[in-house]
Amino acid sequence: MSSGADNVNINLRCLIVPCRELQGLPHDQVMQIVTVGRNQAVSILEATIQSRLGAPFNNIRLKIRQVYPNEATMQPQDPISTFFNEQPRTDYFHIVAQPLLGSE
Repeated sequence: MSSGADNVNINLRCLIVPCRELQGLPHDQVMQIVTVGRNQAVSILEATIQSRLGAPFNNIRLKIRQVYPNEATMQPQDPISTFFNEQPRTDYFHIVAQPLLGSE
C-alpha cells in the first residue's frame, strides 16, 4: 500500500508534438518528464510544460491528451487524478501535448 506522500505528486512522461507554433522546438525538449500534484488541475500541468519550454514557446496554449493507460482529451479544469489515479508505468508516454487550435 502506498503512503500519503506517494499520492501527492505524479511523474508523467510527455511527448510534445513540434507542429504549428512549436515547429522550431529543440529536439531535446520534445520528450519530458513532468512532475505535478495529482490533485491539481490540468491547467497547472499545461503551465508546467509551458514554463519548461521557455521563450518563445512558453505562451503557446496546449491541447493535452492522455495516451496511457487510456486515451482521453484532458480539459484544463479537470483534476489530474481523473486520468491518473496511480503512478503509471515509466516505460510509456502518458500524455501528448500540441498547440491548441484557435477553434478548440
